[in-house]
Amino acid sequence: MQTTVIFKTDKKLKEAVQRTAKKMGIPFSAVLNGYMKQFMEDQEITLSAKPLSYRDMAADESREKEAQEWGENLLQDSYGGQKK
Repeated sequence: MQTTVIFKTDKKLKEAVQRTAKKMGIPFSAVLNGYMKQFMEDQEITLSAKPLSYRDMAADESREKEAQEWGENLLQDSYGGQKK
């Protein structure tokens, strides 16, 4: 059963995450669902007051590669071991 979640977030952050997810070939909702699933498994969250630099994040190739691998693993978990 699916449900809809509505919440406010920073517009630039949302757009940056959507672009990154699109580049990785995964749905934006899979990113959010992955974080919610991880939150439930760990029952912890790490927050930082340090401002994010989206340009720095996008320029960091190793971080992008790590994110892509994470996305592929998430898709495999979400779709029963098959990449979509």
